[in-house]
Amino acid sequence: MRGRIGFGVANVVLAIAVAVGVFRLLPARWWLVDGGGALLVALYGASGLALLANRTVARRLTQIAAGVGLALGLALFAALVITAFWLKGVYAQTGATGAIVFGLVALLVLPYLVVLPAIELVWIGKRSRESRDTPSRGSVRP
Repeated sequence: MRGRIGFGVANVVLAIAVAVGVFRLLPARWWLVDGGGALLVALYGASGLALLANRTVARRLTQIAAGVGLALGLALFAALVITAFWLKGVYAQTGATGAIVFGLVALLVLPYLVVLPAIELVWIGKRSRESRDTPSRGSVRP
C-alpha cells in the first residue's frame, strides 16, 4: 500500500519535472528530446495517477513507464557522460567547464531516470511473484 502510493507520487512528480525541464527550461527545441520528454510525461503521469487511484491497469502502466524511462534514462546518461569526456579530451582545459556542466547534469539525471525506474521494475517484479504465489479466493492449492 505505501509502496503503491509512494511510487504513484514519485511518478506524478517526475512527470511534472520532465515536463518543466524539457518544455520550459531547455532553450532549443529538437524533435528527439521533445518526443522522448512527451512520452515520459505521458507514461509517468498515467502510471502515477493509476497507482494513486489503485486501478487494475496500474501494474502494467508502471512496468511500461519504468521500462521506457530506464531505457531513455540510460541513453541520456550515456550521451551526457560521453559528451563530457569528449569535451574534456578535445578542448582540454577550455572544455573542462563544459565537461563539468555535462557531468553534473548526468549526475542529476541518474537518480530520477535510471535508479527510480530500476527500483520500480524490481518492485513490480516482487508484486507479480507475490500475487502468483498467493492463491486466489476459492482456489485450492494442491
